[in-house]
Amino acid sequence: MTSLHTTRALQRIASKLPLDAKRVTWRNEGVESWYPYYAGFSDRFARLILESIELPQKATVLDPWNGSGTTTHVADHLGHTAIGFDLNPIAALVANAKLARPRDAEHVLGLARRISTEALERSRDVSASKDPLSPWLRPSVVTQYRTIESAVLADLATGRTGKPVVPSSGATPPLAAFLLLALMRSARTLAGVRPSTNPTWVVPGGDRSGSRHELTKRWLECVGEMAEELSTEQKQKSTGSEASIADSRSLPLADSSVDFVLTSPPYCTRIDYVVSTSFELAALGLDRDSATFASLRRSAMGTPLARKGSTRDPEPSWPSSVRSVLEAIRTHSSKSSASYYYKTYWQYFSDCERSLRELHRCLRVGRAGVLVVQTSYYKDVCVDLPSLYLDMGKAIGLGGDIVGEVEVRRALAQINTRSMQHRETTSYRESVLTLEKVS
Repeated sequence: MTSLHTTRALQRIASKLPLDAKRVTWRNEGVESWYPYYAGFSDRFARLILESIELPQKATVLDPWNGSGTTTHVADHLGHTAIGFDLNPIAALVANAKLARPRDAEHVLGLARRISTEALERSRDVSASKDPLSPWLRPSVVTQYRTIESAVLADLATGRTGKPVVPSSGATPPLAAFLLLALMRSARTLAGVRPSTNPTWVVPGGDRSGSRHELTKRWLECVGEMAEELSTEQKQKSTGSEASIADSRSLPLADSSVDFVLTSPPYCTRIDYVVSTSFELAALGLDRDSATFASLRRSAMGTPLARKGSTRDPEPSWPSSVRSVLEAIRTHSSKSSASYYYKTYWQYFSDCERSLRELHRCLRVGRAGVLVVQTSYYKDVCVDLPSLYLDMGKAIGLGGDIVGEVEVRRALAQINTRSMQHRETTSYRESVLTLEKVS
């Protein structure tokens, strides 16, 4: 049995300094502001963790739910080989943009100016009315968007076959991702976006403003601002870091190849993060009504959509704490508890166990993962996710403990005010926990 070195080290730190992973809004500046992400933790937190534990030089650091790329960004800056995976191609694009080098800032604006001049002189042959961006942007803006996008990919993201990388299905090189993220951010300022009845979603609608000239102007301004922020970053060494599109339940990594994991898995709140990125996915060419978009939604861990086969009993290998929560949901008197809600929660814990088994497979013995997770509720049933993750990890050879915990005053689950009618008080906790490969 390997002693829990990482757990002990972080417990010593937590005794002096609270391990609070939350990103404070007013601290979102610089690279962190490029794509604000509710579920993400801060650069400051990631740096604290990575600098507080004993890692070999150029260690392999993994985030299997990479989101907006905080782990890969910080680990790369510290000289490690950072590997990030996410099912959502938007996450991979944003994370790779954050891997752009400070030296790129010296010439990226000039590159963007050249591309924009050529784009204004010619228009890519696209049918704007059939483009996934057409519900969001004016036709002339859609045409200019695709012209700039194709020029960026042709110049900076050509694969081994000589053809441009397709960002919706593969990893985009950092500089190309940087320019495309700036383009995406600029286009959104001109888009007709309105809130949905679901407060975490956005849908096409409202006023679509601007012209192709306005898009180009805003893109160049955004590239300049992002380049200035990039130039203030610490100098980095090339480490082979990359963010890719992959599933946490089936990681494309060799056994015992990872030195450390720093991540925040989807919370058990049934939030549809894919729909919340509808505009950005449309920018990558994925229509909201397409089969690919629907498949992405259904595949995501934590999705509110039930997949086929999610009606089974809990697996015998699942710890009693998980089985008890599922039984409390299945037998709850609330409508659809035994059908729809049980399916989505069963599905979540099935995904959780498969993902933890992959982490166990990829970690070297004696190495660890640090996870940020949050409690939630089903009606009046508390889903103590931090403890449940620890129990599931222990069952497969991952020992650990909670090393940091803070009360969360504003959680996404609280957006549905009707959920409060099932309980008098609600306490949400966000926990930092360790899982170390002990066998």
